Amino acid sequence: MVEAISQEHFSALKRSAVLPNGLRLAYVEMGDPHGVPILLLHGFTDSARSWSLTAPHFSPGFRVIAPDLRGHGDSDQPEGCYTIPEMANDVRFLIEVLDLAPTHAVGHSLGGRLAQAIAERWPHLVRKIVLVSTSAALRERRGWLWENIRMLRDPIDPESPFIREWCSCAVPVDENFLAHARRESAAVPSRFWHSIYYEQLAYDPSPLLQDISAPTFILRGEENAIATGEHQAMMKDGIAGAEFISLPGHGHNLHWEDPEKVAGLVQILLERGR
Repeated sequence: MVEAISQEHFSALKRSAVLPNGLRLAYVEMGDPHGVPILLLHGFTDSARSWSLTAPHFSPGFRVIAPDLRGHGDSDQPEGCYTIPEMANDVRFLIEVLDLAPTHAVGHSLGGRLAQAIAERWPHLVRKIVLVSTSAALRERRGWLWENIRMLRDPIDPESPFIREWCSCAVPVDENFLAHARRESAAVPSRFWHSIYYEQLAYDPSPLLQDISAPTFILRGEENAIATGEHQAMMKDGIAGAEFISLPGHGHNLHWEDPEKVAGLVQILLERGR
């Protein structure tokens, strides 16, 4: 039986690293400092906390690193440069500063787009990648997400209908965790919500999928309305040898909904054939 980490304890694990580009990224490190590294990349407006339910279920023999991306959590919030390539470059620098290469990379949603970008541009830095609830599709100027993000103004209410829906799950999840997640999403300034979303209206990563040579696994909850089945099929077709795994009854935040199952599955995939 794995003992869960309290959200307060998880927050206390935060440390930081200054990258060669001058940016300071906060991160949480767990497990064996000499073990095989697993880099956990969170989604849009989340933080390292997004992995707080999942990380304890990885074998203690792994070295688990979960950063706050730029503009998120306790990391620096520069005014510009929220493109996928620029954010991926931050992660590249973190891998080098913490001497993680080659590392497994597990990315949820936005973090999955960054894992793709790292595997495409710097293949020597990664072992295997796991893309959780993510896609390589262009964002669109329509739909529920677009309409709500473009209307956001500071201060953002963490208990507003939009933020509650943004952090909602297909199955019940610990409410204390969700309250922290809502507060951290609402703490991201609206200009960063706008900037990150707008950048993805213009950035089309799909032509670069063919450059991914790392073994790739695609995980999707069948109830996920953000990263659709069509999105997943496009990624699977674009990445040579990619394996697709669908989890019935789960939604976009499947690593919150069943952290033990997701961590176990990811570990099996990462250890396969090593």
